[in-house]
Amino acid sequence: MDYVIRKMVREDARAVSHVITVSWNETYKGIINDEYLDSLNKNEEETAKALANNFDANGNNYYVLEVNKELAGFINISAAADFDFENCGELCAIYIISKYKGQGYGKALFDVAIKELRNMGFNKMIVGCLNGNPANEFYKHMGGKFIKTRIFEKLQMTENVYYFDNI
Repeated sequence: MDYVIRKMVREDARAVSHVITVSWNETYKGIINDEYLDSLNKNEEETAKALANNFDANGNNYYVLEVNKELAGFINISAAADFDFENCGELCAIYIISKYKGQGYGKALFDVAIKELRNMGFNKMIVGCLNGNPANEFYKHMGGKFIKTRIFEKLQMTENVYYFDNI
């Protein structure tokens, strides 16, 4: 399949919002309450507007995956928000629609995250992954060391934190 990973532009906001809705519903059905997943569906347009309205081309750390010209996933990176990890980058989000999983796109997005975090001056990275998400195995496979759990505030759920040094 023909694919490209590129920096997000404002016009991608609607498609990124759709990827969030679809990937959360695919990944977290039975893990997160249905009310929250339903709210993603109902609020997808609002999420798209918020992404577009808050878009900052200079501070943009979103990278989108297009497969055959369809937006199929994205990543978001930043400096780690976790106070336990100063001078550390964070892979804040990596979402891929299920029909594109298992084809190497996750690794390709992961590699872009590392490259861009290096460009931002980081040489280590953390990733948080909700307990029960199959992606926990992906992060272990990619070399992440489980170091702690923390609370994902938005849902008051436990997430596992993986540490990657010498990225």
